[in-house]
Amino acid sequence: MRAAALACAAALACAPAGAETTDAGTSGATSGPGGSSGGGTTGASTGATTTAAPEPTSAAASTGPVPTTSTGAPGSTATETGGTSEADATGGTTGEPAPALAAALITDMNRAYPEMHGGWGHHLRGLMRADDDALWFVVDAGEDVLHNRAIRYYRRGAGEAAWSLVAEQLHIDGVQQNAGSVLVSGLILTYAVNIQQGFLEECYLSVSDPGYRACNAVTISGAVYKTPPASNYVGAAVLGEGARIVWFTVVGENGGPGQFIYTYNYGGGWNGPVVAGLGGANDIGYVHAMATAGGTLALVGQTFTGAYPNGTYGAVVAEVVPGQVPTFLTLESPDPAAKVRSSGDLWVDPASGAVHVIATFDAAAAYYHRPGGAAWDGHLAPLHVFSDTYRARLVRPADGPLWLVRGSAGGQGTALLRAGSGDVAGPVAWAEAAVFPVPAPADGFGTPAAIYVESATYQRAPVAGLNFALCGQYALADHQIVQIAPE
Repeated sequence: MRAAALACAAALACAPAGAETTDAGTSGATSGPGGSSGGGTTGASTGATTTAAPEPTSAAASTGPVPTTSTGAPGSTATETGGTSEADATGGTTGEPAPALAAALITDMNRAYPEMHGGWGHHLRGLMRADDDALWFVVDAGEDVLHNRAIRYYRRGAGEAAWSLVAEQLHIDGVQQNAGSVLVSGLILTYAVNIQQGFLEECYLSVSDPGYRACNAVTISGAVYKTPPASNYVGAAVLGEGARIVWFTVVGENGGPGQFIYTYNYGGGWNGPVVAGLGGANDIGYVHAMATAGGTLALVGQTFTGAYPNGTYGAVVAEVVPGQVPTFLTLESPDPAAKVRSSGDLWVDPASGAVHVIATFDAAAAYYHRPGGAAWDGHLAPLHVFSDTYRARLVRPADGPLWLVRGSAGGQGTALLRAGSGDVAGPVAWAEAAVFPVPAPADGFGTPAAIYVESATYQRAPVAGLNFALCGQYALADHQIVQIAPE
């Protein structure tokens, strides 16, 4: 659910309603170049929940027209998958029993406010697997929507039944937005735009020694990189062994053209920054991205064009070659009456280079596919529509089938769709997918505010299983995040 727009600081441009807005803030000191920054908290167990499934609260996150038949590429018709209720017990037409799933509470202290739901920034964090097979998850903390004060680090070791809060680290004063995290070379690296002091912040924590942690400003060529005014919407992804890429947008003044800026680090220092125009769009945010085997970055993001609120949303795709300026292309809508509004997810097949994309619109989601080696031109039309969908994320365990985790827009809970073929080089025939309901982990999960997945976006370790997490519904349970995994 999109919240009402917040008042913008006088020095910064206003962002679209429901977007992660910026704030002027007050001055604070930076941390030192190593050691501990912020107090540590150890051993606070969060417990676990069971798979007992009370009926979810049926309050829709959004409603709107859903096409029953949608035109895809010229000469073809997009298929559609309808909503799946909790009563459905088997997978599609296969008659298979639903996977046995267990739920474990990660935290009941997720950053959630009346003005903004706890699933904002759902693209910024995932379940991250370390070399010892432990899972990690990070949560932002702050007293209100205008202040992101700290990072909380949760861990669930291999064979452990429950998650524990093992550390907390303070941001350098001046961060408002949620931060993006990846796990690279034994470090959880977290990135945020410090809107008050005007720099890109990098925080690190060692997964083998959580006391080894700090937050510092990103430097390029030995100097602190100063972010432009109105910088916003940070994001990060693993780019390769020891490598990562971080991006953000510059919101155009008074609805004018914005920019996409990124910097990348192969382990020896930050390169760039590279600045790209947005074809007249005011900003780009909510970017889902993943590295390809060739070292490029495939992405899908949400744009806003015009001066809020008199503008339009869209979803764009691009291929980023590190060091070069990307070109953004707009995904086509499945129905002129239901304009694509935002990005949903992106997954890259490392073997073929094929890119699978989800975009969202009015209470539904659309699926797109770009073959390996091809350009996005000619592949911008949707191939499938998922009705009654608020969130949708793609998960593929190593050498397993591709799954889609779909959260209902109408309070009907979460469902799993399993691709019928293991061939992920071509487009998935989602109309033939097996569909399994996910038992609600607690009251207030009828329309999950966010879905977090284990993914190559956030880690180098192979994705070990069908593993994801749900954030509860806005205003009901969005302070809770629960892991769902096979028993």
